[in-house]
Amino acid sequence: MIKGIAPVGLVLAIACNGGDGVAPTPVSSDIGTMAVGEVRIFNPADIQNGIDLPSVSSARDFAIIVANTSGVHDVVANYVVKADVLTGASLGVSASPDVSPQSSMLLNRALLANAPQEAIEGKVRSFERGNLRLGSTIGPLSGFSAQRSTQVSTAPVPVVGDTLDVKIPDLTSNNLCTNFFQSQAVVASVSQKAILAVDTLDGPPSLLFTQLQLDSITQEFDTLTYPTDSSYFGNPTDVDANGRIILLFTGEVNKLTPRGQQAVTGGFFFAGDFFPPTDQGGGANSFCAQSNQAEIFYLLAPDPSGKFGDARSTSSVRQQTRGTIAHEFQHMINGGRRYQNPAVSSFESDWLNEALSHFAEDAVGRVQRSFTDLQTLSFNDLLPCPSTNCKERDDFNAFFVNNLGRLTFWMARPDTSSGITGDAIIQANLSSRGAAWALLRYAGDNYSSLNPRAFTTKLVAGPDTGVKNFTAKANASLDVLVSGWLVSMYADHLGIQGLDPNYQYRSYNFRSVMPPVAKAVLNQATATYPLFVQGIGSGSDNIPGTNRAGSGTYYRLSVPANSGAKNVRVLDAAGNNASFAGEHVYVLRVQ
Repeated sequence: MIKGIAPVGLVLAIACNGGDGVAPTPVSSDIGTMAVGEVRIFNPADIQNGIDLPSVSSARDFAIIVANTSGVHDVVANYVVKADVLTGASLGVSASPDVSPQSSMLLNRALLANAPQEAIEGKVRSFERGNLRLGSTIGPLSGFSAQRSTQVSTAPVPVVGDTLDVKIPDLTSNNLCTNFFQSQAVVASVSQKAILAVDTLDGPPSLLFTQLQLDSITQEFDTLTYPTDSSYFGNPTDVDANGRIILLFTGEVNKLTPRGQQAVTGGFFFAGDFFPPTDQGGGANSFCAQSNQAEIFYLLAPDPSGKFGDARSTSSVRQQTRGTIAHEFQHMINGGRRYQNPAVSSFESDWLNEALSHFAEDAVGRVQRSFTDLQTLSFNDLLPCPSTNCKERDDFNAFFVNNLGRLTFWMARPDTSSGITGDAIIQANLSSRGAAWALLRYAGDNYSSLNPRAFTTKLVAGPDTGVKNFTAKANASLDVLVSGWLVSMYADHLGIQGLDPNYQYRSYNFRSVMPPVAKAVLNQATATYPLFVQGIGSGSDNIPGTNRAGSGTYYRLSVPANSGAKNVRVLDAAGNNASFAGEHVYVLRVQ
């Protein structure tokens, strides 16, 4: 709840640990001179005597963001917001209608239940980075003619009815290379870029899919997913030299979803399938016994009788795996290009790898709906039809709603997670993934020279990883990128006069898109912008706060005319000026 208070000096008492800072560039601490739409970025040296707001004759409205831009993963700053009475008339502080301060939310359990898919992915990516060695396994990347392991022979293109021997990683185990299921799969549809196969343990393909359904999956991959992901992330490898990707529908994926759970694991990709199955002289971690030596996805299968878990219809599986395929194909391209580049010594950092795959969902959805790369989308663009059966709703659910739902969770509590986390547990958090996608989306909008496809392709190429890769390809420091992103999450399409275009998104109007999404995801009574913005409280308030490296916490100071002078200070727990690595305070004059 936001209370009316007397004129205040805002004290942010902060205790923190660790991180890398930047050299300060002094700027004026007098925010009374700020123009509407102006943003000031304060380093500790700028505010040794606090942020000043002299008495002014006109009303003012400011957003204040306490940010942590340490490049070290998961550095945490904890603080308390206090308000002390100074001089002057009474001061009313309230949130504007499109900024919703919320201390607790009832989350939508159906969307939140998708978190186990993220946990599965986190386990796979973590195993790849920790147990599969890059840098000396294979020769230079050269598209479909890439040099391959000496044990791999050119694979003929199978025809419908052929049987493939497959090895499926056991994701319930701790070693995905030594623990796997051996099975066979029947080829059910073959196109220019895809081989669709169904695990024989699931039954004949004809009992699960019609041929029209099978061919529609491979055709969508050919005409939509493959060309879109390739244009954004680069051409995939072709370790078996057949020019195609295997889409394996298998009940082993269904088993990853316990009966009765709302969670649905749609599928996964595993980079172990690039490696030779036996040691070729590279030693430990240079081979993987499970390897199929092929580009292959493992996907949720139709299961109408509930043989492997809850009963799943063909139509529901078809819909649920559309976005999964777009997402996992980025992982395949990313992992493959790093596998075949001798200059690369590590797979991409998990947070950026996942952000790119969430970006892939968005990119494929945009192409499907004939939106341009940087077209500013409103909610009515994404979902123009009220009918539950319209095609646009299927596309919205397949490619857009999950990213927006994840972002809703971060916006509701930006103090509890960060997109650049290195914590595997937090990476399984929908909130962190939403933040990572939004940060990458922001950079693609504003730091790609208006060419997000070239930007993401360079990110996938590496050879660096994580923050170093991200900042190098954006040609901007982490401080610049995070400040622009955090301010944009408040200011986007709010209609602030004089605001620099780099402080809002080009690809989305989040003021339009997020309220209806948040209403559903957070079970809100009304559709309001879900960003957690705390009004400055009364003199007796002590508001505890925290943020992680790569994130920030939002406050709003609304000042009526002739309210008296204020002074904003950032202090540590001992009452001294805080000066922790990564410390920034951003101030935006809203009106």
